[in-house]
Amino acid sequence: MSVLSVKNLIYGYSKGTPFEKGALKGVSVDFNQGEIVAVIGHTGSGKSTLLQHFNGLLKADSGEILFEDVNIYSSKETLRNCRFNVGLCFQYPEQQLFESTVYKDIAFGPSNMGLTDNEINERVHEALSFVNLSEDYLSKSPFDLSGGEKRRVAIAGVLAMKPKVLILDEPTAGLDPIGKENLLKLITDYNKSTGSTVIFVSHNMDDVAAVADRVLVMNDGKIHLMGTVEEVYSQGEMLSSLGLDVPEITTLFLKLKSAGFDLGKTEYTVEGAKESILNYLSKGGAL
Repeated sequence: MSVLSVKNLIYGYSKGTPFEKGALKGVSVDFNQGEIVAVIGHTGSGKSTLLQHFNGLLKADSGEILFEDVNIYSSKETLRNCRFNVGLCFQYPEQQLFESTVYKDIAFGPSNMGLTDNEINERVHEALSFVNLSEDYLSKSPFDLSGGEKRRVAIAGVLAMKPKVLILDEPTAGLDPIGKENLLKLITDYNKSTGSTVIFVSHNMDDVAAVADRVLVMNDGKIHLMGTVEEVYSQGEMLSSLGLDVPEITTLFLKLKSAGFDLGKTEYTVEGAKESILNYLSKGGAL
């Protein structure tokens, strides 16, 4: 079932000036309940602009955004409801922290939802637990935390609103390998435990292969391709023409197969490649 739908979205920057540019050119797409969708594309392809329309942060020149089959601009109430249910984390969300304590930062969203103090407190603790931070952090200043901790606090602030759709713009950008792995696990755990839809932008094709159910490829303000990871990544030449690359492990896997090693289907993750190679060796194959 579709929870969020985009219908023929058109949006341009610097309208009426010599610098006018079409950022979105008739984009239409449905996002289903409970799926994880990755949005990829080169810089300037329209990825982040598209995401900022999903909760009304940007308003299209024409077209519709439907949340649970209701146009988010049909009334002030529907737009407000959308913004609580479609949570958006910008790239480097830790730069948006502003309160004096971690507790106040996480509580900011729920406080604007008209909840009681007890409900707000419960949501703050639940969100903090979800991003794997102890309650000791609640009294700390967010500005005294490490980069990875700040990012988790910022995401907790969105999770505390319990959005039905979680949107993340380059969530692993700038993180070390351990921080990246932890954040990807957070995304998949949240998706599985809540049944919420997750939509994220990424330049890291390995991250996309690791967690996405579906991949949406943007180019020049349009959806160029959409499908499963296998359907999209199998078109390596097309991706390269758009300035994108398949994961390194896939490149290695394809080279092994072209050298005559019968490894079965092409793999897109290290874990998948490991299983295929071990299976190949167990049947008497040699590398």
